[in-house]
Amino acid sequence: MRFISVAMTWEMLSRGRWSLLAFALAANAMPVFLFTALRHEGGLDSGDPSLLVMQLTMLQIQMFIFGCAAFDAQGQPSRLYAMPIPTSSLVACQMLPSMVLVGLESLVSTACLNAAFDLNWPLWGPALFAAVGVAGIQAAMWSLEKSAWLPVTVGIVGAILGLWFKSRIGPTFSQPTHQWVELTPGEVFTLLTFAGLSYYAAVVGVARRRCGEPLPSLGVIAWIERVCDPPPDVGAPFATPEQAHFWFEWRRKGWVMPTTVVFGMVIGLVIWILFIRELQDLFEGFVVGGAMLTIMGFLGFGLGTVGPNDQTFEMGHFLATRPLTNTEMSRILLKVMAKSVLIAWTIWAVPFVILTAILFFAKSAIPSVEILNNWGWWYFPATLLGCWTVMSVLASLSMTGRSTLLAQLVLGLFALFIGLGLFYNYALPVESRQNFNRGVGVVVGVVIVLGTVWAFVSARRRSLIGSPTVASAFSVWAVLGGLIVLDWVRHPARPLTLGVMVVCLAALVVVPLAAAPLALTWNRNR
Repeated sequence: MRFISVAMTWEMLSRGRWSLLAFALAANAMPVFLFTALRHEGGLDSGDPSLLVMQLTMLQIQMFIFGCAAFDAQGQPSRLYAMPIPTSSLVACQMLPSMVLVGLESLVSTACLNAAFDLNWPLWGPALFAAVGVAGIQAAMWSLEKSAWLPVTVGIVGAILGLWFKSRIGPTFSQPTHQWVELTPGEVFTLLTFAGLSYYAAVVGVARRRCGEPLPSLGVIAWIERVCDPPPDVGAPFATPEQAHFWFEWRRKGWVMPTTVVFGMVIGLVIWILFIRELQDLFEGFVVGGAMLTIMGFLGFGLGTVGPNDQTFEMGHFLATRPLTNTEMSRILLKVMAKSVLIAWTIWAVPFVILTAILFFAKSAIPSVEILNNWGWWYFPATLLGCWTVMSVLASLSMTGRSTLLAQLVLGLFALFIGLGLFYNYALPVESRQNFNRGVGVVVGVVIVLGTVWAFVSARRRSLIGSPTVASAFSVWAVLGGLIVLDWVRHPARPLTLGVMVVCLAALVVVPLAAAPLALTWNRNR
């Protein structure tokens, strides 16, 4: 290759050929699932205002998921500092391919969703916004690499971009009212100007980092570290290797989810105080925040990594030689995740309970929210169990250390779902579709239960878990299943097959107790 820019682009596509495809499919999995279910329930109305909210939410989710894959395929610019190329060209060769990839992914995804579900969503405006958004996030990340101010800066840039996009589909701080149908020259100029400023900021930041110049320090972060994380007392070593490893894992990963929850709640409260100031809207925001905790369980992919860095799934020699068994190490990782989930859930739950009590005493009734009406009292524990389940299961998958296998698994599940969807829509008679859905749900539940049983049997045979662990896991699942059965008895109108599937899904709450040590053993002894 004669040009460095071509070589860098080829390397990015070569390194990320599987992950880019897998994450592109993963980014579209949720809208496909959702719109398929909505169409099954009674069809989709392209003029429904709720579709505008879905579009806004799903565009951001797609940007985040596929953008992470693009960033991972590129790697950090610091690995290219020694290349014989100016900083301006280095930044351009890194920034432009990712912008093109994310913009194309948004364009193709929206076109496919429009063709499949008759959504009539606009194409070019969101695609250009997604490309420019990548440039802004990259500029913030590259300029403040390894700085404690990085999350704050990324949050500010993301908020500016999100509010500007929101203003294209309605009032900035109100519900969306219309589609972003026409991309005006003024909007194109605004986006290109932001992209140019992002490029300039990235060049300045990378040039500073390339020369080894530190950022000016205000001393705020150093003060916070002294207050919140004082140095340990001299002469007070850890009593056991388990305590030392728990301390290490907690410092490395434990505060990620609680910090994210606090950041999201602060941003939401600031917006509410400045622009809304209605208790009903605040209550609805807290309810939605509880559902978002389950979505945040996808952080388990990162919390389950045991490599030398957060981007490596394969366990390194340094960690593999620690004086801990696979059982002890996996138990420590699960304890870190459990503590992190519990703290994050408490940060959300305590203000939510206080706000609910205030509204109840003020209005003698809890405000009506559809998701609470549907779930009832189950909603409160479901937020905790859902977050734990998603995080621990995905973390167990990460502990296997097989990134290629994970990508193939995502691709396989997505292909299976697409195949079932095509069969459902084009080969299955209308009168048989309801029974087909119920049958698929029961089959999925039975597969989950059989997989859980296999994990516990395999882990027990390898002496990775003991009989008390098996008994405790079975007891927890039996209690959850009993509560679900009692709730289904109280609501006879609910389909029996759905109840069977929910009881089977409850096995995912305890499967990490066996899956985590199995996965870690596979990774550590590969």
